[in-house]
Amino acid sequence: MALEIFSQNLLLKDGIIAQASCGNKIPDLMLYDNISQYSIWVALGLGIGGILLDQKITKRILLFFALLPLMAWGYAQFVVDYNSLKKEIFAYNAMAEATLANIAEAQDRYKSEQGTYIGDLRKIYSHIGGAGGMNECVKILSVTAGFDHWRAEAAHLSSPETVIWDSRAGTSLKKG
Repeated sequence: MALEIFSQNLLLKDGIIAQASCGNKIPDLMLYDNISQYSIWVALGLGIGGILLDQKITKRILLFFALLPLMAWGYAQFVVDYNSLKKEIFAYNAMAEATLANIAEAQDRYKSEQGTYIGDLRKIYSHIGGAGGMNECVKILSVTAGFDHWRAEAAHLSSPETVIWDSRAGTSLKKG
């Protein structure tokens, strides 16, 4: 039974076991904040307009249309589970950070061998094999490397946030 559940969550891709899904894409939490803020103001405006008008049909139409943004406000306030979404985003960002930690290990190894950091992502992939590897759900957005420092930015495919790792924040193995 446990083997069946395990095999349903994993796929075989090119002979390598991989996760079937990276999770559902989480929208930016500011979206819900904006929905909440603007919808309550629109509902208030339509409601006041409906109250002040003397024509019954127009009054009813405005008050009816005031219900739509009020429902959107209610959705953003009472249906969306912010704590759960924040926990999921934190977990996704931890995966991205772990991948960046693997890159940091590869960067330190390359620096000790070659005297400089790697700026080419393909070279990083070839040097990361000894570390924990690359998470297929984490996308490396940018890598910049100089002679004495490097900086990388990554994001989990399901997270709205990015994680930045900068070697100038102490050591290259410390997140910036």
